[in-house]
Amino acid sequence: MKKEPNKKLIGFFMLASLVLLIFLIGKNIVQNYMASKRNLVVMYFSESIAGLNIGSNVVYEGVQVGKVVKIEIKTDPKTLEFSIPVYVRFSQDNDFSHMSFSNHVTRREFLELLIKKGLRARLDTQNFLTGQLMIDLFWDETSPIIYHVNEDDADDDGHKILEIPTTLSAFGNFARDIQDLPLKQIIRRFDNVLEKLENDLPGLIKTYETTGTKLGSYLDKSIPQTNQSLNQLNQTLKDVSNASKSIKNLADYLERHPDSVIKGKKGE
Repeated sequence: MKKEPNKKLIGFFMLASLVLLIFLIGKNIVQNYMASKRNLVVMYFSESIAGLNIGSNVVYEGVQVGKVVKIEIKTDPKTLEFSIPVYVRFSQDNDFSHMSFSNHVTRREFLELLIKKGLRARLDTQNFLTGQLMIDLFWDETSPIIYHVNEDDADDDGHKILEIPTTLSAFGNFARDIQDLPLKQIIRRFDNVLEKLENDLPGLIKTYETTGTKLGSYLDKSIPQTNQSLNQLNQTLKDVSNASKSIKNLADYLERHPDSVIKGKKGE
């Protein structure tokens, strides 16, 4: 007869496997939840974030250190001003914030030290074809530290989520410079110039036509005189050339016959 399997032993192994599986899943969930709360930071950008999505990369010196996990739109009921907080979670694999000067410095304190030293965030283009943006962490000691007041930016423990100050991107700086230009004054002055040119253009054209006619008449009259003067100048140059040749011949003769000055030429 076949020996029947031990149902109690099988049930025990199945129950142990189920408990182990639930334990591993729970541990993974707890670790991810705690890590997300511990590594969560917020950023506020003073420009359009079109192209920045959940899952966009956060890089430092080209190395990915985190991702965007949440983007919200909040309104202040007192001032009716809108703000768009962007929440970022640092990855544990490439998280530069896990370093510390000593065991007594927490991760948050270390990030605060980096911010005081000049750590800033700005938008940057990740893909020019799709317009996808990413967040670039860099150093700018001259940039002021500006924090946004938002009572909702707190974790489950009641601590305010750490905010990393931001600066304008290259495109944002360019757009700001364009906005600072007095475009209305420039356009108004340009319109005035065009209007004045349009009013003065007929008179200018008539003046140019009169000047051109006078210049043409003067050239017609002066061409014969100019030709005569050129002929006289050519004849004068020929006479001067002939005279210089005669003087040169005389000098050569005197050099060969210096006594001819006293005796005169032979045959005279």
